[in-house]
Amino acid sequence: MRAAGFLAILLLGRGWASAAVPPAVTGEPGLLTIPVRFHVTQGATMTVKGRTMEVWVTPAQLAGPVIAEVNRIWAPARIRFVVERAEVEPLLRPEGFADLLHRVETAARGEEETRGSGRTAAIAQLLDPAQRHPTAHNVYLLPYLGATYQGYAHLGGKQVVVGVWTDKPSGGKQPPVKALLVEPEPMRVGSLARTIAHELGHNLGLVHPDKAEAAEVGRLMGGGRQGYALTPAEIAAARETARKSAAGK
Repeated sequence: MRAAGFLAILLLGRGWASAAVPPAVTGEPGLLTIPVRFHVTQGATMTVKGRTMEVWVTPAQLAGPVIAEVNRIWAPARIRFVVERAEVEPLLRPEGFADLLHRVETAARGEEETRGSGRTAAIAQLLDPAQRHPTAHNVYLLPYLGATYQGYAHLGGKQVVVGVWTDKPSGGKQPPVKALLVEPEPMRVGSLARTIAHELGHNLGLVHPDKAEAAEVGRLMGGGRQGYALTPAEIAAARETARKSAAGK
């Protein structure tokens, strides 16, 4: 491990933390380094189709195999994500806490986009803004995000939310199962690391390709075939977004 590429990660209390790493500061020419803060939320128990779910992923898993896989996926773009902090954090408990969880549990695929299920608004009320890093990419781990959802992010933003349980493989027909932490190629069902890598792609300005588009290889951002590949255009766009972020633009 090169000292210029990564800062030593220290075990502090219940989580992992390191000194903040500014984007694009690296000893390797052409390599862009982007800090990530993992928020391992606690305090929510969700139940769907008889399956009781809580966040089971640990800070050590995120700072170890998960970030390593995210970086393997993004290596062709010469982009490396560095863990600024990974820590267990309690969710906020506002009035109507149980109703907010229920809104997430019962969210149907596409409902948010067509008529507004209130799912993302409900989740926003549970996340503590005091724990959010102002410049790093903040990745929040929740138990579940709704039927067949695995994660979401806002284009060009600095926040990602992912669920550690998913019913996407069954199309929502079976109870949710624990997401795989990582998955060796070829991709079959996807993993938590791939979901995080995909959502970070949205943060870096990338969109979903047209699903009707034929693809010879599976692509990270979706389209006709799911996988890990980034196109030359996606790499250029993501690097440009990362550079602008580093410059404060």
